[in-house]
Amino acid sequence: MEIIDTHCHLFLEDFDADREEVLARAAEAGVVRIVNVGLETESNRLVVETARLNPVLAPAVGWHPHNVRDLTDEGLETLAGLSLDPSVVAFGEIGLDYYHGLEHAGLQRAALRTLLGLAAKRRLPVVVHCRDAWDDFFEILEPARSSLKDVVLHCFSGGPAEVEKACGLDCYFSFSGTVTYPKAVPVREACPLVPEDRILVETDAPYLAPLPRRGRRNEPSFLPSHLEAMAALRGTGAEELAGLTGQNARRLFNLDRA
Repeated sequence: MEIIDTHCHLFLEDFDADREEVLARAAEAGVVRIVNVGLETESNRLVVETARLNPVLAPAVGWHPHNVRDLTDEGLETLAGLSLDPSVVAFGEIGLDYYHGLEHAGLQRAALRTLLGLAAKRRLPVVVHCRDAWDDFFEILEPARSSLKDVVLHCFSGGPAEVEKACGLDCYFSFSGTVTYPKAVPVREACPLVPEDRILVETDAPYLAPLPRRGRRNEPSFLPSHLEAMAALRGTGAEELAGLTGQNARRLFNLDRA
């Protein structure tokens, strides 16, 4: 079984003590590529630098909505420059997150519009974070979609209604460990509705470890648990789904380029 983790944050300090061991366990579990996703200037630089040392790690550069208050013109300029590095496979993660309240919702919306404009110029796939903000997200994405290359809804947290809306905008859907949680009913109902050519799997490590490891640090070697849960929901086999999600990831991120 060959697996591609389409969203991970291996630069975080959670992995400082055993990062090489984590990568070794991932390889043993069949994980052949990991998209290492930046969140702001420092981590964007780290994921690009790390990719030069380890070809398993494919960098994505972006600006997480939680960091929107720190987004400056200088930060945007640096992000734009880093996105030109030939190793970069995606622009993101960017998006909206209202889970902790609406205090910075206006800043998040303005930043998302600006960042989507940068992504359109770069012609890279866009990795989107959307949490408790679907109406505003679709309102912003819909007029911008035609100028964007591809859009992936990372750590998909919506339900069937959001799948239908996002399918109309030709989005990809990436499922994290939440798909293994029995109480995550909307996500579990959404999983079998996603078209075969639009489904992906991710860890979002170190966050959202799957059952039965929930509450622990997540890591790419846990991905077989995600795939087993997704396969059961979709009525297929885990190995078949690994192949399908891997094929989709290679196409989306152009991972087989020379």
